[in-house]
Amino acid sequence: MSLLSTDAPAPRSQPAHSGPPPEVLDEIAAAWERGQGSLRGSLELYFVSNPALGRAWGELRLPDGKRLTSIAASEAIAIACGA
Repeated sequence: MSLLSTDAPAPRSQPAHSGPPPEVLDEIAAAWERGQGSLRGSLELYFVSNPALGRAWGELRLPDGKRLTSIAASEAIAIACGA
């Protein structure tokens, strides 16, 4: 008698997720809104992501859109939260 049963359910694979979960995207969107208010008139805070790399970061830009610098996602979120 085999230890493998033909009646056992087949294992299920989980679909690969591309990008952060929806609740994280919601938090990033809320942080972006807060950041825009605190920097308005001098700098603009942008959140950028590369889903293929699974990475996100922030950018500080002038009002004309010129990028000044890239910053870590944690720094961008801290700025957006008023830290």
